[in-house]
Amino acid sequence: MNTEELFGMKNPWEHVAKMYESLEEDCLFSSSKSYVCEGDEQAIDVYNEKVDKAIEGKDEETKLRILRDKIITNIPAEPWWGNPLEARLIILSLNPGYVPEVNMTLAKLMQSKEVVRKQVIEYKRKTLLFQVHSLMPEKKDNIEGSPITCKDAINMLGDWYWYKKLEQLRKDVYIENASIDETKFFRKIALVELHGYSSQTSNRTFPRIDNTLESQQFTKEMIWYLAKDKKKDVRFLIMRSTKKWINLLSEEFFVKFKDKIIEKKTDSMISQYITPANFNGNEYRNIIDFINNS
Repeated sequence: MNTEELFGMKNPWEHVAKMYESLEEDCLFSSSKSYVCEGDEQAIDVYNEKVDKAIEGKDEETKLRILRDKIITNIPAEPWWGNPLEARLIILSLNPGYVPEVNMTLAKLMQSKEVVRKQVIEYKRKTLLFQVHSLMPEKKDNIEGSPITCKDAINMLGDWYWYKKLEQLRKDVYIENASIDETKFFRKIALVELHGYSSQTSNRTFPRIDNTLESQQFTKEMIWYLAKDKKKDVRFLIMRSTKKWINLLSEEFFVKFKDKIIEKKTDSMISQYITPANFNGNEYRNIIDFINNS
């Protein structure tokens, strides 16, 4: 069943998935491609042009600081990790980060090894098409002959960010329910970003609070569909940018599905570690119980 049959919108990331070509030796850090949904291109171009204009006449230190806001489009986009249509705990975050030493330097090294390049880009392609079943790659995603697993490769390119952020929760779940090993744990979880494009900083002005990218409309419809799904219960764990998520999903969503929403406490700043310290009252306890019983 395709996404149009599920919630009335064609997946705009299918266009990007077609550009993920393992035969191209620079598919992880491209010298020629922009991995952008067709309907998002103009908004991203306009925004990046404003950033480029803002550095005119500035000293080198200021230029570097301003350029950290730029949207990076020549690395694979990541509107989600895992499969939101199958997961039970949906983490809502802001957008993928960009670390030059990882997403440029390491990516170039990885793509120089054909079997590793094929393993990584194929997994990222399947992710965009909802063809994976876990937040993290599994054994079946490995390609024979690769010196590292697909899981390790994907986490390396992600700077081990979400693996580390979920480590405490994974251990606490396992302590109470040893039947939920790492494989089963990650199958219950997916990550959805407010937008799928990378940047070094959080880009508070992109997209504008009164506007959205075309691809975000798809995200909105998908999350509404998941919240209304009568076949399974889900929880939305908001780790960043609640106001932006309200703007995208609407205040009605937050009222109608308040029992399905868990928010990180506001005084924990930007930390996205899923630990007791980042949640009020019994919320962390509720997350563990939900995973154990889902």
